[in-house]
Amino acid sequence: MAKDLVEFRNLKTYFYTEDGIVKAVNDVSFKIKEGETVGIVGESGCGKSVTSMSLMRLIPNPPGKIVDGDILFEGKSILSLSEEEMREVRGNKMSVIFQEPMTSLNPVFTVGYQISEAVILHQKLSKEEARKKAIEMIKLVGIPRAEEIVDAYPHELSGGMRQRIMIAMALSCNPRLLIADEPTTALDVTIQAQILDLMRNIKEKLNTSIMLITHDLGVIAEMADYVVVMYAGKVVEEASVETLFKKPMHPYTTGLLKSKPALNQDEKRLYSIPGQVPNPIGMPDNCYFCERCEKAMDICKKQIPPLIEIEPGHKVACWLYEEGK
Repeated sequence: MAKDLVEFRNLKTYFYTEDGIVKAVNDVSFKIKEGETVGIVGESGCGKSVTSMSLMRLIPNPPGKIVDGDILFEGKSILSLSEEEMREVRGNKMSVIFQEPMTSLNPVFTVGYQISEAVILHQKLSKEEARKKAIEMIKLVGIPRAEEIVDAYPHELSGGMRQRIMIAMALSCNPRLLIADEPTTALDVTIQAQILDLMRNIKEKLNTSIMLITHDLGVIAEMADYVVVMYAGKVVEEASVETLFKKPMHPYTTGLLKSKPALNQDEKRLYSIPGQVPNPIGMPDNCYFCERCEKAMDICKKQIPPLIEIEPGHKVACWLYEEGK
């Protein structure tokens, strides 16, 4: 039985703005086991990236703040670590592939320098050894002519190659957890398939856990072992990938799966969930999805449903499944 590597316990991360409090992550709990890929799914603005930034302790303060809850990494609370201890963890034990490879790389340094920087800092290698390591990492992510590419600048590389360099940087210290925030955004489908293959191979080689943030259910079906569905800062459903695709229980999850284009689609128009994501400022104390839900009942407009376990490993937050409502 794999041990828990990360555990989010009732995490609340709020942003204090002039217009009011944005509850970006509001009472979120889930676990990531060793060697497991957990997919975090939801529309833009549902709190996926803020959850990962809270784990890395990279929330800009002000205006953001972790106001309640805890995050355990390897059994230790990361909120109790000093900034110096946190720097030891970041990039070393957990690392991140950011959403935008075009803007995440520094244009004035070679890609080899940017990969070897973390290795010199965390693994105390000499410049010569770090350069060798950088070439090794470039080869690992499947870029040919690694000895030449190591001295290239980001603008000399294509989008797919830059994304691979970002992965090489993230993996250079053999992290225990890799956070992949929309790792295939802005890439064409062939490159996207290669990047996903690469991440799968690396996970198997290094037994790295992956926290995969995406809105693309195709990527989730291919990559994830376990799925956490978020909506408006809350977890609305979580289950193994097979269970979630076979029998989604929350109306939001059902809507997301129906929105996915299919080859044998009879209807001309794609399905889309009606309405808009609610304004995150001053959210009412009711089910956040009730305004967009076809199955909404009276109780949905009065109370927030708790996240309950319907069957082993399958949790849902919906009044449709609440006994004694």
